[in-house]
Amino acid sequence: MEQNPQMRALFNPIGVKVREAGEGGSESRMLEGCAIVFNTPTVLYEDDELIVREIILPSCAPQAFMDTQDVKLNLLHKRDDSLARSINGKGSLTIVTREDGVYFEAEAPVCDLGDRALALVKNGTYTGCSFEFWEGDFDREQTTLGNGKIDVLYTHKSFKSVDALTIAMDPAYPTTTVAAREKDIIKREADAQKDAEAEKAKVEAEQKAQQEREAKEKAARKQELVNKLLREAKDKTLFGGEL
Repeated sequence: MEQNPQMRALFNPIGVKVREAGEGGSESRMLEGCAIVFNTPTVLYEDDELIVREIILPSCAPQAFMDTQDVKLNLLHKRDDSLARSINGKGSLTIVTREDGVYFEAEAPVCDLGDRALALVKNGTYTGCSFEFWEGDFDREQTTLGNGKIDVLYTHKSFKSVDALTIAMDPAYPTTTVAAREKDIIKREADAQKDAEAEKAKVEAEQKAQQEREAKEKAARKQELVNKLLREAKDKTLFGGEL
């Protein structure tokens, strides 16, 4: 497991938006969106040899779990640029887990940061949502596709924690890290398979050598028995004293 929180960026029809104006036409400062999407395969990394995907199950972020977290709403993954915060389910950031994902809403603070976030979401510069988490229980499945490319699928079943939701512009997938990690895992698996095959071949060779030794010893014992019988027969002159 990596020693840094994982970051994921999502760009979907829900995205992030500013809630429509309230009654009386007053300008809304409410930011809302979906930061975690359930049961939807996402490509973390892909090249000619490798594709890494992940699926986040609803069991990762149920409402009861999210209500125990200290979660910040950040701008562009900058921890110094926090717009809102939820501590144990209370605060300026509202987090709601639904069937298809984790949603949030927060009122943009009246300050330079809040005004900037509000304006850039409104004009479509910031369209995505991200989240930072520490991974918990997951399954890793590796298959080789028909074209020889290796497909790795992570199925996240639980998170240890969710630290932040983020209003984002570009994907926050750690592609270099993901690629390096997966290729290292694949290399270790290949090396382990080679070691296992070498050990199997060694054991088979030792077994064959043992079988050959036992066969030779058996043949030698048989020949010794034959020779003994011949000597006894000669001594008793069963064949006229001549063998």
